[in-house]
Amino acid sequence: MKKNTKSVPGLIYIDRQMHDDAIVISGSLNAIFGDCDVYAIAAQALEAAAREVMERGGIVGHIKASVSKTLVCMISTTGDKASLKESPIRRAKITLAAIVFVIEPTQAEEIVRNALRKIRSELKNGS
Repeated sequence: MKKNTKSVPGLIYIDRQMHDDAIVISGSLNAIFGDCDVYAIAAQALEAAAREVMERGGIVGHIKASVSKTLVCMISTTGDKASLKESPIRRAKITLAAIVFVIEPTQAEEIVRNALRKIRSELKNGS
């Protein structure tokens, strides 16, 4: 059975389409992270991507990301009192969508790819 490559941890998936004058790019990343603020890391990467689009003379329609976090907690008991043990491994799924104008499609795609790379790197480093 073929594995869905979009769910491979660390792999960045990108899709690019054109709609009239708009370049529509979607990307996703599944990552493992430690003790860091995933939301702040994603927000900073999106802000940097928007700045880069504008620095290259492009127009940002929008750049959005949804972030979902998964944490596993084992709860067990031997009959008296339950104990809780959280896994140190946390997982995040980041899905990014960008609509930009007046920029080369390949440049727009690279900007989105770099934003996801930055997120992946910062999550790995536990920033």
